[in-house]
Amino acid sequence: MDGLYGLELTRNSKVGWAFSVSRKESCIGATEACRALCYGNGVRYKTKGARRKRERNFRTVERLLALGGPELLADNLVHLIDMARPTDWLVAKLSGVKTKVPWTLRLFDIGDVHRAEVAYAWWLAAIKRPECLLWFYSRSFVEPEILKKLALLAELPNVRGFLSLDQENYKEGLKAFKRYPEVFSVAVMQEKPSPQVKKMLLEIERVVPEKRLVVFPVHKGPFHVEPLKTKGVVCPQVLGQYELVNEADREKPCQSCRVCLPRPPSETGV
Repeated sequence: MDGLYGLELTRNSKVGWAFSVSRKESCIGATEACRALCYGNGVRYKTKGARRKRERNFRTVERLLALGGPELLADNLVHLIDMARPTDWLVAKLSGVKTKVPWTLRLFDIGDVHRAEVAYAWWLAAIKRPECLLWFYSRSFVEPEILKKLALLAELPNVRGFLSLDQENYKEGLKAFKRYPEVFSVAVMQEKPSPQVKKMLLEIERVVPEKRLVVFPVHKGPFHVEPLKTKGVVCPQVLGQYELVNEADREKPCQSCRVCLPRPPSETGV
């Protein structure tokens, strides 16, 4: 039984600390396009250790929900959030200065929210740690109850939530966005330019304000498809404006860019 349960974070050279779960069980809204292009297909994500970590995280989430519901899961998620806290956080707080890197956590860099209770548990945990900035991209809006709880989570000032869209799911995604236009942002997976892809982006731009739209051209390493002109923002890291960073005490691209992150508490009055 040793090692069967436990929650663990992953350090990501693009986002910093992240939480992930098994794709097979959790990606209930996956499209064929996202399955084919998922980061989880990369070599480093296919190692035995990385795969077992995601499977163990998923098992543990299910076990905690069974034993004590979202409240018990939330208690354990708070511990995860604390693990992502910068090592100089306490000294910086007492001294009134900034930490070397911001306190951030990306939810589900691999995997997704598969139950409404999971989103609710993250809401409970995020409330208890308002100084940590969390963000997520989700395709689980296909389930109405999950969408409601994702909206609850994304409403928090220290959380930003994106509906993740591509050619296969964007129409349904826009319907979900229209239900909560002041809550969600939209992330578009842009494949190679074509009349269909251009049509998709135009339809999205008619509904989603430019400040809530981020476009991610399909990429692999430093290579990416030609970005379409958009009213929103094309991911700067994909365009090569930020280099991947492995050092623990340096800001990662997403932490420096902040296009996808919520505003820090100091800027929101929280």
